[in-house]
Amino acid sequence: MKMKNLPFTAANRAQPLKDLGSADPESFFITIHHVFDRAKYAVNGTVDRFYRLGNSVIRLRFAGDVLIPQITPALEHLAIEPTSTPSLTICLWDSISTKTTMPSPPWSANDYLPRGEIRGYTNDRIHTAFHPGVWTLSMFDSASNTGLFWIHDAREIPSYVTGYPLHVILSWWAHRYGLQLIHAAAVGALDGGVLIVGKGGSGKSTAALSCLLAGFLYAGDDYVLVDDRSVPHVYSLYNSAKLNTDQARSFPILFSDRPLFQQSDRAKTLTFLYRTHPDQLAIALPIKAILLPRITTSPKSRLERASAGRILAGLAPSTLFQLPGEDQSTLRSLARLVTQVPNYVLNLGTDFTTIPDAVHEALARSKTDAAN
Repeated sequence: MKMKNLPFTAANRAQPLKDLGSADPESFFITIHHVFDRAKYAVNGTVDRFYRLGNSVIRLRFAGDVLIPQITPALEHLAIEPTSTPSLTICLWDSISTKTTMPSPPWSANDYLPRGEIRGYTNDRIHTAFHPGVWTLSMFDSASNTGLFWIHDAREIPSYVTGYPLHVILSWWAHRYGLQLIHAAAVGALDGGVLIVGKGGSGKSTAALSCLLAGFLYAGDDYVLVDDRSVPHVYSLYNSAKLNTDQARSFPILFSDRPLFQQSDRAKTLTFLYRTHPDQLAIALPIKAILLPRITTSPKSRLERASAGRILAGLAPSTLFQLPGEDQSTLRSLARLVTQVPNYVLNLGTDFTTIPDAVHEALARSKTDAAN
């Protein structure tokens, strides 16, 4: 049954444009792009922002300015001057500020797949994900390298979206360029860094921020881009960092006491490091080792060698389960990555100041391994 009574806009907030019937993915993308065109004319044009991701440039094209403060802070460290040849353009708008309505979804309730994908509206060219809990639609057309991001009301954008904006579209786009968006943190020095991998709550953010405060370069807290071809590299996506409110009190220089959003029934505090540590934000780092954090009750942090399989088991599930469209090619990419560099378990001590020493040790060991 078609969802004629469930427009993208929340119930009773706006009327759908029309029933699209059995639209195909390409036609549906064109229809939604036309909605963006109406939105930008309604607010007298667009505002463009440009960012360098790895070796590519992306352009964010906003209809009006209401979404700019919600989307751009996490990307601020990557901001560049305008260019006429971006690799990706993402069009962003909301319905409330632009006074535009969205069409009713042309799919049924049974077409919702895990992680927001829509059955029948993703193919080799078009990718579609809709998240009804936050009323956001993300689409990507690989033929034109164009993304679409819509939310009903910019004032209601969740703070976790502000912390890690557009990661679904960026993941789809990155695949075209041999890059993999992964769930990991990354810290290091100019001559090399480490990936810190694991499920939420495993200590990734604590380890990364402890290293930041010890003087390490910082490339990410939760999502980063990885190129595993030739010499593996990690590219920064976001300068945001988040912790459970209780954990954030251990980093008062970075976090306020005010929880900014809820995730998994636990209050989270979000900050943007371009404001406090701009000189320590790395754009790219060669990957020298991968660390899997493990919370312990010992005071001192310590390192132990780990198999590639153990690291893959800590890395793959959170990446595969959090991103739409992640499949066997992603798993192969991750498996290839963990075989290219040394792998370690990072046993996290209760004294966070000992974490950077263990990471230093991992980098030193990786140089020895490479020499041998």
